[in-house]
Amino acid sequence: MIPKPPTPGDVFCVYNRTLKAYTASQVTMVKEKGVVELDLDWVGDEPLTPEELPSLRPLMVDFLFWSRGYSLCNVPLVVPGNYRYVGNIPPLCEDDSRSYSGWGGGHTIARQRWWDSIPADRRRAFKEAAASKGGVEVAGRTVRERESKLLDKLLPFGDARELQVLPCLTTLECVQWHPGLREYLASTPFLMTLRLENHGQRTLDLRGTSVQQLIVDPDGLEELWLGENTGSLVFLKQEKAPCVIHAPREGEGVGIVFHQEVTRHPELPRLTSVHCTRVEQLDIQALADWYPGLLTLRLWGKPGYLRNIGALKDLTRLEHFTTVDLFGFGRDEVPKPEEMPHLTWLWMSSLPAAAARQVKQLYRKRQGLDLWITKPRKPEWLAENLSNPFRHWDGMEGVPLSAAKRAAALYKKLRKQLLRLAEERPGDAQAQAEAAVAAYTKPFNRMQFVETVEREEIYTVLCGILDQLPEGVLDRERLIEVFESKRDF
Repeated sequence: MIPKPPTPGDVFCVYNRTLKAYTASQVTMVKEKGVVELDLDWVGDEPLTPEELPSLRPLMVDFLFWSRGYSLCNVPLVVPGNYRYVGNIPPLCEDDSRSYSGWGGGHTIARQRWWDSIPADRRRAFKEAAASKGGVEVAGRTVRERESKLLDKLLPFGDARELQVLPCLTTLECVQWHPGLREYLASTPFLMTLRLENHGQRTLDLRGTSVQQLIVDPDGLEELWLGENTGSLVFLKQEKAPCVIHAPREGEGVGIVFHQEVTRHPELPRLTSVHCTRVEQLDIQALADWYPGLLTLRLWGKPGYLRNIGALKDLTRLEHFTTVDLFGFGRDEVPKPEEMPHLTWLWMSSLPAAAARQVKQLYRKRQGLDLWITKPRKPEWLAENLSNPFRHWDGMEGVPLSAAKRAAALYKKLRKQLLRLAEERPGDAQAQAEAAVAAYTKPFNRMQFVETVEREEIYTVLCGILDQLPEGVLDRERLIEVFESKRDF
């Protein structure tokens, strides 16, 4: 039984699927809106017992760029339902933490065990390079020896085996295929994130590599072998024709991020996680039939519509469920708490108002559940905002409602003006377009909340409008220059 609320010194254990064993952590500090979780140096085939509490010690971590120290993190006040309360002992650490995340679930000790499994000489070379201020030569240029991320569009290299002089490289992003890439990936235990665009490959084989996350353009890809440690596959585009994905354990422990549409991969019946962006239509019943073992399901609408949401009860192992900007379901279709016994996370933002009220009513007293229901929407909102790229500003923390409405109006006005100019093509079309872009840009200068993310969104919305225009009618580059010259944000 989990005490409510947690108190300093409480010790919990939780099963970690990567280690296939139980791990432990302690609450060392309780704050107004959360607690500090300390990972403990304990792993067991069976749950931790109260008799073992006196022998517990904090986990010391030093994997990758970590300097040896404790693993501490600010986590939500609600203890997830899959955590087991063991007992209470004096906090093993009094330090605070500046990190924020969800409850760790033993992830950090799994990472440390992975690090410890790498040959000592490779780990030592990594640490020495990480502390170095020197440089090495790659493709005729000097690169920091401690460089951890490389983009071939910024450093055009040839054969990927040139990268072996970079001991700390953990992320590689390529906009083309490189000779020697397969050999390079097999030679390093540290390259964890690989992004491939315009690769032109019909088959990709990551077996025997250290790649944990593959971000890939699916165009032309027919067959893909994931590595033994690949837990995340991200498709950059919608799959036009699903490729065959070979994964250990039929996809158990693997999550796929789909673009716009979830596609069926019958070779992955034990897939663990699905995340889909820009959803327009999705049938939950079909999803449950394809991937019945899902633990995590995250769905982002364009906005879009969900059908058969009641079929969530068929995902009998589901622990995390999130939706954003998804509609098409009513209060009577919301599954009952007893139909989703393992659920520990339920976040829904921008959903039908009646369904939002029902979810809150049904789940608000559920212990061990992180519940966050926000932005209930009426049908009128959906009709007005279906094509509004600033719709998520409505209800966003720190954004006044008047600013969200103003941004939507600016988008609609600019799009209408530029499309009209592209169609009618008056003699001063370019001058009118530049004036329209300036009028779009200037009001954002007065919005004090605009920072990095919002700045990129305002720019992306402009580019989206320009992409809809016929080629050669207006000078796109000049319009972007006007935007840049008029913005102060």
